Amino acid sequence: MQKVIPAIIIISVALVITAVMIISKKAPAVKAVEESILLVNTIEAKSTDVTLIIESQGAVQPRTETTLVAEVAGLVISVSDRFRVGGFFNAGDVVLTLDPLEYQVAVEQARADLLTAQAQLDREQAIGHQAHKEWDMTGRPREEAPILALRTPYLKEAKARVLYANAELKRTQRKLERTIIRAPYNGLIREKFVDVGQFVAMGASIARTFAVDFAKVRLPVTNSDIEFLHLPIPGEDDTQRESPHQNSRDVTLYATVGGNRYQWSGRIVRTEGVIDTNTRMQYAIAQIEDPYGLNKSPLSAGSPREIDLQQNPSKPPLTIGTFVNARLQGISVKSVFSVPNSILHGGNQLLIMDGDQKLQIRRVTILRRGLSNSWVKEGLYDKDKIITTTIEGPIAVSYTHLRAHETSLH
Repeated sequence: MQKVIPAIIIISVALVITAVMIISKKAPAVKAVEESILLVNTIEAKSTDVTLIIESQGAVQPRTETTLVAEVAGLVISVSDRFRVGGFFNAGDVVLTLDPLEYQVAVEQARADLLTAQAQLDREQAIGHQAHKEWDMTGRPREEAPILALRTPYLKEAKARVLYANAELKRTQRKLERTIIRAPYNGLIREKFVDVGQFVAMGASIARTFAVDFAKVRLPVTNSDIEFLHLPIPGEDDTQRESPHQNSRDVTLYATVGGNRYQWSGRIVRTEGVIDTNTRMQYAIAQIEDPYGLNKSPLSAGSPREIDLQQNPSKPPLTIGTFVNARLQGISVKSVFSVPNSILHGGNQLLIMDGDQKLQIRRVTILRRGLSNSWVKEGLYDKDKIITTTIEGPIAVSYTHLRAHETSLH
């Protein structure tokens, strides 16, 4: 018992000392909470009316490509100065000539056969006329006369011979005409297979040509882009009739030639009306008038038809096979906003600074996404201040105060 009492006294003294120290301790100074201010860049939203542009690409192709063939056999005795790879020609120009002698002889023989047949017909007509007179002298009607008495079969045979001889003359004349091979349209020679002194058989290929009055480009269009374009319906062809959306079917083609970028104008004239099973694309056909610029520098009929870039320094020819980028004019929309893709969050959210300079996360409706910008249809209003500064893990109204450095959004 004597040992417990001192221990109790010691503990009591310690508790008293501790209580005194706690009571005498000064309270910590209270500091005012500083308001968090974040400096951000903003752009002011401004709606605008815009005509959408759809991007595509393709290779320039001829509208018509033909393999010229010999319709008669013969020896090539002459060729045109333009009969060479890359040579231009006009519709009806003589490309080459085959030896016509054999066919000229055939024409003269056919003429002689026709004269002989005509003479036989004249003789039969005279004999038949005399036979009718002799029968009439019998006093009986001609309906009772035997056909041999009136020489009717002989007359029909003579007429048939004339018809056959006349047809044979036309056939030989046609063959003679085909010894001169002419260009079917204004075009360019891609390949040639014969030359002077070479014998060609009937049906042999002479050259490959294509038309140059206009060219075409197959432009792939995605299903998501179709709704923004006024495309011709399958089966419709703008080259044959006027369309209510003529102006909205314009297309601009771009290509780099010799280190410089050039552009050509065209128009969507039709669609192929099918979806490619591999790419799930539809194809619109753009037509470009006078791709080689020949109408701008007409040449005389006697000179080789060539392109002279010195006469057309502003633009080189749009040669067949050129790969081009295309911008198709789409529909016009009103009151939309263009915003950079870099400031969209989650694909369809924007950070907005409201009137109290606090952060809002605004969900918007995207009309169309481009490579660098998107067009916002709903959820954004004129004079909204869109925050362009990157904010890590933004939470609505998480910043009590925002300070803006504002620029304009166009």
